[in-house]
Amino acid sequence: MSFHPLRLSGLWVTGLLLVLGLLLMVGDSAVAQETPPGFDPDLVPVPTERPLARVGEPIYLQNCATCHGETGQGDGPTAAELPGPPAAFADPQAMWARSPGELFYTTKFGRIEKLMPPWQNRLTDEQIWQVVFYAWSLRTSQDQVEAGRRLYEQSCAVCHGLDGAGDGPEAQGPMPDFTDPAQTFLVSQADWLAAWEAAHPDVGADWTDEQRRQVLEYIRTFSYAPPWESPFQPGDGSIQGVVTMGTPGLALPAPLTATLDVFLGFEPVTTLTTTVASDGTFAFQALDPNPELVYMVSVPYQGISYASEFLTLTPEAPAAEAQVTLYATTDDPGDIVIARAHWIIDNRPGVLAVAVLYTFGNQGDRTLVGRAVEGVDVPVTVAIQVPPDAQEIFFQNGRLGDRFRRVGDRIYDTAPVIPGEATRQVVIQYTIPYVETRYTLLQRFLYPVQSINLLIPALAQLQAQVDTLEPQPDQVIQDQTFRLWQGGDLPAETAVEVRLSGLLEPGAVDPQMAAGGARPGSRVPGFLDPQRPWLYPLLVAVVLLGGLAWAWSQGLLGGRLSPEELRGQREALLDQIARLDDLHALGELDEVEWRRRRDPLKRRLLVVTQQLERRPSEGSSS
Repeated sequence: MSFHPLRLSGLWVTGLLLVLGLLLMVGDSAVAQETPPGFDPDLVPVPTERPLARVGEPIYLQNCATCHGETGQGDGPTAAELPGPPAAFADPQAMWARSPGELFYTTKFGRIEKLMPPWQNRLTDEQIWQVVFYAWSLRTSQDQVEAGRRLYEQSCAVCHGLDGAGDGPEAQGPMPDFTDPAQTFLVSQADWLAAWEAAHPDVGADWTDEQRRQVLEYIRTFSYAPPWESPFQPGDGSIQGVVTMGTPGLALPAPLTATLDVFLGFEPVTTLTTTVASDGTFAFQALDPNPELVYMVSVPYQGISYASEFLTLTPEAPAAEAQVTLYATTDDPGDIVIARAHWIIDNRPGVLAVAVLYTFGNQGDRTLVGRAVEGVDVPVTVAIQVPPDAQEIFFQNGRLGDRFRRVGDRIYDTAPVIPGEATRQVVIQYTIPYVETRYTLLQRFLYPVQSINLLIPALAQLQAQVDTLEPQPDQVIQDQTFRLWQGGDLPAETAVEVRLSGLLEPGAVDPQMAAGGARPGSRVPGFLDPQRPWLYPLLVAVVLLGGLAWAWSQGLLGGRLSPEELRGQREALLDQIARLDDLHALGELDEVEWRRRRDPLKRRLLVVTQQLERRPSEGSSS
């Protein structure tokens, strides 16, 4: 849906950047969809719902800020490339005579002569309205609108009504309804001021021009929700549910509190709580049935947060049911399995770069909270074996010495593992230096392995012999060809031996970098960058390409990650989502595949954001 010229600038000649971006966004129908001559209000639909500027914010930042600037000053990084300055939405004077309908028209149909693309190919009418009103809001502020509210209620509400519906106690004859978009979306602020001065010039005669502008901006909010207004508005929605105990033989504890978190996009907008009844039931009433909002119920128990699936409400289906299952705890790891392991081995001159994504499952009916082991001062849960000569050990969702602890050739996680097929993910990266052109890597898996993939780049000089796993046809992932081995149903303590030959000698030229650019998925030359790792997004692509279900919605709910770890995961997820958006904008991913890959990442990002909001400055998770 978005086009990121900054991220893709290396692919384009600077002078053609905007033109090519325009052609990509218009697509094959560019000739047929010429910009209509002149503003035609008949082509502007009336908003069906009150537009929410906060919904438009991420759309604006992704698609509009490049030219118009993040704050609407018309100073985006590519503004200088345009034939004329882009609209400065933050300038009240520049927008004074423009109506929301005109902004909608320009956004939808574009202005070819100014290299403004027609966004009708990428955004729905509803999305265009949301982004138009976010851009509209950039010229004012909450304080200014609040000042306008006070003046309006003092002098205008007696006729026009407190809510702007024209139903004030002294209203005489037909009055305009400021809440009706059909009566407001084609009206500019200049039009309103002219009508005001013609109808009753005595009202506000002693106000300054700025005060009049503030009143008009407040009146505009009757027909749209500015970004500082909560998108959650009490309505007729409801969520009812039940809390159950997943560990047999135990009664549901009391008292319990259920928390309902409400999200818009990736951002929490409100939190509600209620007491769970003795029979485990709970209910949240007067909820907003806006389908843009996402709900999630969580219940803390013995220091662990257990959550429901994500829920949405609509005006047509304003009720939903939720279930939250609690578990007793255990220090016995006997029910832990490796549901999936995705293992990548790369070769750079003198170095092996290794990454493994472990998806752990808990086949028991108790949450594993850890046990004491020698050399670690906190309880540990799952263990990972690493080669003794592994260096530069890096975790995507934690740090060695904090959440993760090393004793010899084993690294222990300290985060709980709740029951379920795939409830804990760990991504580990490390390097192994070598001198000879041969190396044998022995990887021991400490728990039963249900499914495993091993990928090694298909380099002409690199040969690999792998025992235990079966070779499969080569796979192309993010423009890189990999040799693939697979296996499954491996018992605990299985050791997989990988014998490599034809390795690049220390100081040799990396053939993958001979062309001079960074490899796909990397922001720096070479596949392993400890400061900004490439392997996490690639492993996500491996999982999704293989069609394997990844329990994103459960990945963090059983754990206690630190804010630093959560921020790292959020950054990685945002990077992966942005890359998918780039590929989609370039036409390399069709709509179905783009959404299939993107939706699980968005759900995971919601969980990460919710956890981060709960613990913005908390210390170590261990």
